Amino acid sequence: MTAETPRTSNVFVVDRGEPKLRGGQGLLAGLGVVIRHFGKAFTKKIESPAESSGLFTVQYPEERLAMPEAYRNFPILLYDDQTGHELCTSCFQCERICPPQVIHMTQASDPTTGKPVPAVAEFIIEYDACMSCGLCAEVCPFDAIKMDHEFELSNADHSTMTVNKAGLDRPISYYESIAPTMWAEVRDGAMKKLQGNMKRRSGDIGIAPPMKGKVQTSAPAPAAAKPAAPAAPAKPVAAVGANMSDEKKARLEAIRAAKAAQAAQSGGATPEVAAPEASAKPVAAVGANMSDEKKARLEAIRAAKAAAKAAQEGGTAPEAPAPEAAAPAPEAPAKPMAAIGSNMSDEKKARLEAIRAAKAAAKAAQEGGAAPEAPAPEAAAPETAAPEAAAPAPEAPAKPVAAIGSNMSEEKRARLEAIRAAKAAAKREASNDES
Repeated sequence: MTAETPRTSNVFVVDRGEPKLRGGQGLLAGLGVVIRHFGKAFTKKIESPAESSGLFTVQYPEERLAMPEAYRNFPILLYDDQTGHELCTSCFQCERICPPQVIHMTQASDPTTGKPVPAVAEFIIEYDACMSCGLCAEVCPFDAIKMDHEFELSNADHSTMTVNKAGLDRPISYYESIAPTMWAEVRDGAMKKLQGNMKRRSGDIGIAPPMKGKVQTSAPAPAAAKPAAPAAPAKPVAAVGANMSDEKKARLEAIRAAKAAQAAQSGGATPEVAAPEASAKPVAAVGANMSDEKKARLEAIRAAKAAAKAAQEGGTAPEAPAPEAAAPAPEAPAKPMAAIGSNMSDEKKARLEAIRAAKAAAKAAQEGGAAPEAPAPEAAAPETAAPEAAAPAPEAPAKPVAAIGSNMSEEKRARLEAIRAAKAAAKREASNDES
């Protein structure tokens, strides 16, 4: 029920089922409890402290009452009994939240690298100013700091109330003995976090002072990791396998074609090293089993490989290319090439990469074919007639060449670009032979 008063709007009154006492009846009820307990003190013997009636005396310090698990006196630090590693990682959470600011710590660092590690180098608590609020134990994310039950700390030396890490460390088994239920609730999470922190510690970093020399310490992690480093570069270039997507395969083939062209240009007489990549025998046939997109990619890849192969052959026998393929060449060197940006789809990017690789191979063939032609200028004389006859040809074939417009599908555009790139390479090779 509720009642209203002048000072407050609503007051909640708890009904305990007892009659309302008036005229000093409450005082008499309280005295009745005292008199009843006083009488039982002489008539009934109390066998255990659990009994709430009568009077009894605990013969302290010979007899002690059991402390509840949640009792808190002063903070302590925990470390693992088996490994000796402290649970504290010097995260500074307890130092920040401490109301009287009596917690002080420094973080440990690796002696070889100088980088900080999740371990505490020194931990100090001023017990003489601690207010035993328990906020440090509540905020600790690693369950490394807990509240102790020991309260007999009186002494004549005030300086001993400033306790360092060696005096604060307690094994987990000690806290488990005084608060088994509370530790069981957090044990799994605390030990899992400790295992992760131990991997980043080396030597005796993070070992509790009482356990140093008693447990086996791990070797420094950086020294053990360095000898294994040379084995890493053994990985070869990724092969075109089933794990790769079609787009990635097309890009990889274009990159390999460009590298083969560069090898042909720089290697001179030994461009055959990259030949196996370009002349892959088991090339899938463009049949009905392939999708239109895959057909277009395969056409572009084959054009790039053909240009790379022409560049390799151009280093030793530049007279091989046929001059009649040079007619539709003016369409190929389109300067405003589309940039590979965010507006293009992944399929279009792959096709454009293949086309650019083919053009790069053609350019390499042009540069590679010009060098061996210098010693024999007279060989170009018989070939001069053919280009002169073909000079007016570019205007005539330019008309019927299909324009890359809206009427063409994307697959047909990619194939046409690959064919024009191959023809442009052949024309450049023929012009180099004539010069």
